[in-house]
Amino acid sequence: MTAIRPAGLDSFLRKPDPAIGALLIYGGEPDAVRELASRAVRKIAGSLDDPFSVTALLEQDLASDPARLADEVQSISMFGGQKAIWVKGAGEAFLKAVLPVLEGKASGNLVVAEAATLAKSSQLRAMFEKSPHALVVPLYEAEPGEIAQLVEQLLAKDNLRIGPDALARFMALAGTSRGLVRSEVEKLALYCLGNERVSLDDVEAVCGNDTGATADELVDSVFGGHVEEADRLFHDLVRAGQDPGRLLGAAHQQALRLQDFRIAIDRGARADQVLKQARPPVFFKRLGAVQAQLRHWSLADLVTAGTTLNANVLAARSNAVLAEAIAGRCLLSLARKARSLGQDR
Repeated sequence: MTAIRPAGLDSFLRKPDPAIGALLIYGGEPDAVRELASRAVRKIAGSLDDPFSVTALLEQDLASDPARLADEVQSISMFGGQKAIWVKGAGEAFLKAVLPVLEGKASGNLVVAEAATLAKSSQLRAMFEKSPHALVVPLYEAEPGEIAQLVEQLLAKDNLRIGPDALARFMALAGTSRGLVRSEVEKLALYCLGNERVSLDDVEAVCGNDTGATADELVDSVFGGHVEEADRLFHDLVRAGQDPGRLLGAAHQQALRLQDFRIAIDRGARADQVLKQARPPVFFKRLGAVQAQLRHWSLADLVTAGTTLNANVLAARSNAVLAEAIAGRCLLSLARKARSLGQDR
């Protein structure tokens, strides 16, 4: 098995390994998974919808006729060249159908399969990871650095630049969903058309969700001990389409940042200096809230909070059905802890 990062997919596609017969792309962001699969199909077949070079199959197609996949893999293109067998919504039926490819018994055209999040216990994931004839592209939650690079690259296509303050605010409002980020960048670029630079005011004017609530506000309510406000913001954000696991992730990132700030302060630095020098910068409207959090939270308490949040992030990702309940319970528990810390100090 060969596992690659999404950024490495183009490198593989430029010079495919003939031993690889199937490519599995999976993750919790359907739009991002579809984009990578589309990129692979287009590179292999030169098209996304040419019936002579692309065969699109659904999970239910293979449930009724599992042998069809092997037949398509071994079929010969009418005009020569390699075909792409594009499987959408891959699941148990796909696993049964793709076994001859994974075992090296069927070869020829490349299978490109899309799947949702796959746990470590997933049989589909396990079989692909064991096969020398398969390539796996897990699409995990984007890191802040990846999102920042994506925003800058997308804006550059419209000859726009964005400064660090505006970029940090954009990421706080848009989150780390690649699909949502692309959508928000498109709106931002249209709004700024004709300018050379995206300002902080531009980001504030265009981005964010319909409720007006942001993940930053939720995080500050949690670490500030505002229990009722944290509960309201959490449910507003979830109703607006925010992923509960990502809201937990935002709180986890805040716990880690506060740990860094706390360490510097405990070594003798002034809180205002630490926050002024922070990179990425703390949004100026949040400075008072973050300073208050640092007055109440000790390093030991922040380490405990970070450990708790990390465990709950993993739990929410592995159980989508209970993610909202897991996230809500964890964040309210931390908000109550923060309120208790504020009363003790």
